[in-house]
Amino acid sequence: MMKSFNLFITCLILFSPLLLSSGVSDPYSPETDAFTNFLGQQEIVRNWIILGPFPNYFPDPSLSDEDGRSGFNTDFLHEVGGESAAILRENQDVSYTDQEEVRLNLKTKAIKAGPEGIINFEKEIGRLDYKVAYAFCYLQSDEEQEAFFLLGSDDGVKVWLNGKLIHKHNVGRGIVPGEDRFSANLKKGQNRILVKITQGVRGWGFILEVLNEKGMAKVLEEERKERDFNIFLNSRLVPKRENTWNYFFTPGEFPEMEWDRSYLAERVFGQFPLAVRWFDENANEVSSAEQKGRYGYYIEGLTENGTLIRRGGTLYCMPSEWIAWGERPKAELDYLMIPGIDKKLWEENQKHISEFSGRIILLSMLRQREGALLLSYLDEMKTEGNKEDKSFTPIIRDHEYQLRLKRKILNLQNSQNQLNLPQLQKGKSAPVLQSGQNKNGFKAGTAEKLRSVCNNWYQESGEPFVILIAREGKIVLHEAFGERADGKVHLNTMTEIASVTKLLTGVLFAQFVDQGLINIDDPVGKYLPDFPTEGDKVITLRQCFTHTSGLWGHEEWGGMHNPWLDNVIANLIPRLEVGKVHNYNGMGYDLAGKVMEIVSGKSIFRLMREHFFDLLGLENTLLEEDLGFGCHSTAGDLAVIGQLLLNRGSYGELQFFSEETFEKILPQPLNKYYPGIEVEWGIGLTWMRQSHPQAGESGNAADMTILSKNVIGHGSATATILRVDLDNNLVITQTRRQAGEAYEKNLEKLLLTIEEGLIKTNHGETEPR
Repeated sequence: MMKSFNLFITCLILFSPLLLSSGVSDPYSPETDAFTNFLGQQEIVRNWIILGPFPNYFPDPSLSDEDGRSGFNTDFLHEVGGESAAILRENQDVSYTDQEEVRLNLKTKAIKAGPEGIINFEKEIGRLDYKVAYAFCYLQSDEEQEAFFLLGSDDGVKVWLNGKLIHKHNVGRGIVPGEDRFSANLKKGQNRILVKITQGVRGWGFILEVLNEKGMAKVLEEERKERDFNIFLNSRLVPKRENTWNYFFTPGEFPEMEWDRSYLAERVFGQFPLAVRWFDENANEVSSAEQKGRYGYYIEGLTENGTLIRRGGTLYCMPSEWIAWGERPKAELDYLMIPGIDKKLWEENQKHISEFSGRIILLSMLRQREGALLLSYLDEMKTEGNKEDKSFTPIIRDHEYQLRLKRKILNLQNSQNQLNLPQLQKGKSAPVLQSGQNKNGFKAGTAEKLRSVCNNWYQESGEPFVILIAREGKIVLHEAFGERADGKVHLNTMTEIASVTKLLTGVLFAQFVDQGLINIDDPVGKYLPDFPTEGDKVITLRQCFTHTSGLWGHEEWGGMHNPWLDNVIANLIPRLEVGKVHNYNGMGYDLAGKVMEIVSGKSIFRLMREHFFDLLGLENTLLEEDLGFGCHSTAGDLAVIGQLLLNRGSYGELQFFSEETFEKILPQPLNKYYPGIEVEWGIGLTWMRQSHPQAGESGNAADMTILSKNVIGHGSATATILRVDLDNNLVITQTRRQAGEAYEKNLEKLLLTIEEGLIKTNHGETEPR
């Protein structure tokens, strides 16, 4: 039975453990009406009282980093009754005793949520790391009933209802509205809510939405429609299945194409006709396949509501005399470091593995689009010679073929703008990485201390890594520590660097900006016709790089390997909150990549090689997957990129972009572009400020950092490190497969050891922080 749900919500958010009075009586009174939220079926709680900050201590040594800092499990509200009994009021003084037995006082403060319903603690309390907050509110219900809570937090969260803990999630993350969902029974009348929020680094806040039964049912129905729509966006047009060789056919008529989820296309858009065009390997439009080789298809449809659907891909026309099912290839498969799979056992069974791997590969070639790409590549390679060329790979080859078709279909053949190679600086040479000499900016013995920290780090975490630390271009430490399942790691062991890939994408984009081919605030629609150039749904290149486009996820909808990814994203525009939210994602980077491709006429992965990696001599860096993640590299190669940034766009005699362009890509407050987004972000760059363990103590500033505040870089899901201290002329890189145990603790030790080893210069770079 649907129930009416009128909720009066008086909210108090404590940025740290603070509680109103320890009294037992209910503090509700007329003056609290100013902080009451009247809720119907579905409402965001917007009026709050905040109090804080409180410390989020280092975890107990016996705990892993995954358990978070101890603030999550510390009750800071003992003096007001504890977390299960605390009641808060506006302008209330709250005292607590910190870990050093120092008694401190805090006061609650009334605030309102931002336009999107988010309580931004950084804005109200300060940009502080490793803190704790609480939130208090009343829910007024007309009757006993079940309430549904949709919550997003940055970072960890606990929620109490009438003194009972009803939800907890100890996690480091950004705010995603409704990411946590839970329900609880409300009593008739007033219901007391207390929310606790922990903070790690960067970003601090939450959003809470409360629904009744009818409101929740409405949300679920809307989400079903959104889910259908998003699944449709991932749908592909494929050859109608007449046999198992989906992506292959013999000379003659082209195969009939159909949706791989035809029922879904009709459910979302209804029935609409599709127009199919075919092209040979030279991008000439044809009506039939006269010979074997690569063929591309482009399919276009217009739905009843005016949505333009574009899809495309590659098929391979096999020689009619080839008996594919008669093949029995073998494939030597390198050892995969799967937990529990022993390398020696793998090698002992290599014969069986290679035979079965060959079968997998043959079936993949016949049944997957990647097989068509490989055979098309091999077919063309025979006519061009077997010349080793880093830019002549199956992926890059197909990307450039599809890009050629795309430019033809969009009538852009004559609008190509060449991206020039980085220029030689006559008479100038920026620092390059080289082995440390007598003076490298570090005190004597620093290398040994750093080596000891790294050895202890590996012993404690069991996670091997390679590290490089350099100052003023001189390397003080470049070593490998530990062993993986496939053997010891070496300086040239390539490792997935995850989201540090975004930094690389930003560096390539800077070259387009520097040469005037693209402006940072240009609308995407200036280059890709399916996007608007006017109105509140205009996506700009800055939004693509600063996570403010409204997009989400990584490698969605086929990612960079979908030649018409931009059309898929354009179909999403009515649903996107463009310029209104900061939602960390990789899809904005992929969309920017599509712009760079259409402008230059080259595959983004070829551009990465020819205009970036090869010129820097990055022999152990590979990127052919995505622009938000997927790059494999080494600490040494990443350090070269770090030195390029430290040099503000130059490396040796090459200038990749000017110092003026470097300033443009640095992190800056986004609220000057997008009101209400209180975040600093750059073009693939973020501030990597490490809170000092003595911050806020003994007269130190609360925002005191290890090293300088001007440290740029990017984070990574694999815990890869790329940090560039612009004030101290430092480059710090580390590659590893995952964080492992005690990551934060050992990272802090490493950075403190680096700081302690710095020789102060005449400019005093290591002085103030």
